Amino acid sequence: MKVLFVCPFVPWPLVNGGKIRTYHLLRAVARQCEVHLRVIQEPAPIQDAAEALGAVVASAAFFERSRPGRLERWQLPKLERWFHSRALLEAVRADLAGGGFQLVHLDELLLARIVPDARTVPVVQHHHKLDTVLYESLTHPSLEQRFDRWKLRRLEAESARRYRHHLFCSQDDADTLRARHGALDCAVVPSGFDPESFRPDPAGAGRAPARLVFLGSMDYGPNVEAVVRFVRESLPSVRAARPDVVFEIVGGNPAPQVQALAGPGVLVTGRVDEVQPYLSRASALVVPLAIGGGTRLKIVEALALGTPVVSTTIGAQGLGLVHGTHLALADGAEAFARATLALLADPAGAARLGERGRAYVHEHYRWEVLGRELVDYWERVAFSGALSPSR
Repeated sequence: MKVLFVCPFVPWPLVNGGKIRTYHLLRAVARQCEVHLRVIQEPAPIQDAAEALGAVVASAAFFERSRPGRLERWQLPKLERWFHSRALLEAVRADLAGGGFQLVHLDELLLARIVPDARTVPVVQHHHKLDTVLYESLTHPSLEQRFDRWKLRRLEAESARRYRHHLFCSQDDADTLRARHGALDCAVVPSGFDPESFRPDPAGAGRAPARLVFLGSMDYGPNVEAVVRFVRESLPSVRAARPDVVFEIVGGNPAPQVQALAGPGVLVTGRVDEVQPYLSRASALVVPLAIGGGTRLKIVEALALGTPVVSTTIGAQGLGLVHGTHLALADGAEAFARATLALLADPAGAARLGERGRAYVHEHYRWEVLGRELVDYWERVAFSGALSPSR
């Protein structure tokens, strides 16, 4: 099957959840399909990206961003303006006019308008997360933010009108979009891990006795809110009982609010070359997220290494993990602190929890398994003959 895969960012290097998810799905599906990648270039070219991606797909082409016109700046939401590229739009339409493609994969909502209404190829709209849900989580939004949120909702509705087929990381996001927009054909392919890169330390030999880790892009709003709230509301109770506990915040581009947390018992690393050493030595990964959606790579990668996990219910939503079997779930600052202390107090029990979680993700969340699921969906869409919009 020949697939045109359009992405608004360069999925290289693997420095955040979106890039990791897209790269590994591309690598997995390209073993089974002829995939042609079209991406919007970063503001500055990324060294080695063409070589790294060209080795994975049948072809890869990069297109510069362009400044939207005055009317477009008024009409388009911020995300769509930021990743605007007339060169990409023209290239995609030329690709489709040339024929031969059996499916188009749009890797984010902001690309919804790039395919013309008059088309002969089915489209799968991929949502790494529901951008509208993230915007709706803003507290005290400005007038400009409220206007932008309205434009984003209009874009989501247009995507649902144009395309019947939508791909998600979690069932919760799929259910939300279907509830809003009716009869959509939705598939869920969660995010996974590479078993060659995530090999657990035998018997947890290098695991520290009192080191908690949070992992994620630290300029992403929900992650910032999560660590700030954990340090202010849960960590004091944890350190009152266990003064030796250190909380390590691992992730690139830490926002000023995150940097300000650094101090006694709190380390802010910034971007690291590899997350595996931090997860391998951690007593537990803490995931105190209050906002759902997104790739949820952090939990899968931690469990792939057998690292015990404490998460809010929403932080682990959609992964099929069971409290007390694969991880510990706790909601509310004090409950989260108690669950964390319970894992620290019982290293053997925590190790068993991590091992059961490891077995579960190895069965369900290896990228090769997820790639087959995506190709199965692509083939069903491509050969169904369903080109009409959802309604």
